[in-house]
Amino acid sequence: MITRRIESGRAAPTSPLVRNITDDERAVFDRDGAVRLRAVIPLEWVEFLRAAVTRLMDRADSTSQNYTASGQPRFFSQAYPRFVDDAFDIWALQGPTRQIAEQMDPDNTSLRFFYDQVFVQEPGASKGAPFHQDHAYLPIDGTLHFRIWVPLDVVTPDSGAVRYLKGSHRGPIYRPTSFSGDRYVSEVYETSPYPILPDHLPDDPCAWLIGEAEPGDALLHHPRTVHGSPPNTSSHNRRAVTSIFIGDDVVWDPRPGTSFDHIGRIGDFDPPRMVAGELVADDLFPVVWTREAGLYPPPN
Repeated sequence: MITRRIESGRAAPTSPLVRNITDDERAVFDRDGAVRLRAVIPLEWVEFLRAAVTRLMDRADSTSQNYTASGQPRFFSQAYPRFVDDAFDIWALQGPTRQIAEQMDPDNTSLRFFYDQVFVQEPGASKGAPFHQDHAYLPIDGTLHFRIWVPLDVVTPDSGAVRYLKGSHRGPIYRPTSFSGDRYVSEVYETSPYPILPDHLPDDPCAWLIGEAEPGDALLHHPRTVHGSPPNTSSHNRRAVTSIFIGDDVVWDPRPGTSFDHIGRIGDFDPPRMVAGELVADDLFPVVWTREAGLYPPPN
């Protein structure tokens, strides 16, 4: 795999998590499958990531995607940005989201970084993310799987706040769906063993967590939680960086119909060679924490 870099041009922050995760936040996550963590990310990291996202969008790497029509305000996505710009590699391997994942389960003894993605809905972007569950897109299985969504702007319902269906992490798993509607990707997902997500979801506002957030917050959701976002009808960007960490019990599960079946398009690398059912162990997914050694690699 060839790692392409863009020089960030500035020193990376070294600030840790602003505060520890509380028992109440862990309880909400267990109950609802999603939780807003208020004021946990140092703002210097937010500024660092804003500059990196600007570079990413200006470059529009061949592996990036736009889910809206050409010439319209973009719903931009870049999977594995850590292989496109060094700032995201620093964020992935040295940033404070590792501490969030580490604190979510006291029995877990190690973490690997598995996946990252940037999402930007420009003002007026006419599409949001369809309702889906992350689990169905990824060739892994296990309970210690943490997706952390870090906003770089104030997020409101008008700007595309993610909607999380409370308690859906305890229900069925559904087939992936293509964000772009790309025919090839849709055909890949049709091979998934899971059923199609129902068209009609609860309309009771109490059934949903609306992911309003501010810079410095983080939204954590379970991989099986049904979620999606509306268009951005506001006058400002909705930029976010997501990170996935996996723990002790996560195994490789190369079932049909995951995003790794078309990973060459969005990641520019071949799927790793691992054995189904064995613990994830590949250099593509580096260890970022163990109970014995703590957080590593050390900050620059």
